Amino acid sequence: MPEAYMVPSKVYVGDRASLMLPLPGIAGNGNIEINPGYISSPDIDIHHVTIERRPTGSFLKIEFSAYTPGILELPPFDVAGKIFSGLTVEISSILESGESGMVLSGPALPLAIPGTSLLIYGTISSGILLMLLTIWVLFRGRAQMKGWLAVWKRRWLLVSMLDMEKRLRKALAKGAVCRKILDVISTEFRNFLACFTGENCRAMTAVEIGRLKNREGSEVSVPDGEFLGKFFSRCDDIRFSGAEISGDETLAVLGDLRGFLTEMSRSMQKKAAQGKSIRENPA
Repeated sequence: MPEAYMVPSKVYVGDRASLMLPLPGIAGNGNIEINPGYISSPDIDIHHVTIERRPTGSFLKIEFSAYTPGILELPPFDVAGKIFSGLTVEISSILESGESGMVLSGPALPLAIPGTSLLIYGTISSGILLMLLTIWVLFRGRAQMKGWLAVWKRRWLLVSMLDMEKRLRKALAKGAVCRKILDVISTEFRNFLACFTGENCRAMTAVEIGRLKNREGSEVSVPDGEFLGKFFSRCDDIRFSGAEISGDETLAVLGDLRGFLTEMSRSMQKKAAQGKSIRENPA
């Protein structure tokens, strides 16, 4: 009789396995289920007995679970008038020999959750990049960061002043008092120049503001002080003349303010473009 084999090849106590016995001379298709109820053994439970008929050869398949380690013999049983006996299975114990006797076998290696390696390597890479960025900021990036913050601050000041000019125009169109609009322009424009240039323009007279000049090598571009002096002199003359202020005069002041801010914005953009060109194409 051909030799039987187990699936899987190594079976532990309590595992569900199959004993496969080739049946030469039996061909065909389809499976034949055999009632295993009459096959009994104190150490083995028989779950299914099936004759699997295949064109390449048929098998007797016995599904079982064993509860005693060692070589166990299945009880004899009859299938289609043929007695099968002497079939044995080898059952391994979940215990294995150790220095102090029998110990549990070592645990299986844990399965990694999908994506774990990507998370680990991504975290390590992020940590390295953060460390390098910190080193760069500490040793070389302070001046660069300071420059970026200064540019951002000046752009924010320009945007804020342009927004204020638009809101004053809307207020004038809705009938706001012209003198109050000119007061706001004088105060806020002085604050803007003080923040933008670093000079104390809030306490300066129109004549003093007219003496403002661009600092040598400064990235802050301010139109010539002559314009500023004339602007504040005109604004103060209108405010303190004691005469009624017309809407046309107020609109003219707003127009000069807008022109000044627009020119400063263009100058900043031009300097930024020149700086970028120098960085990309160094001599």
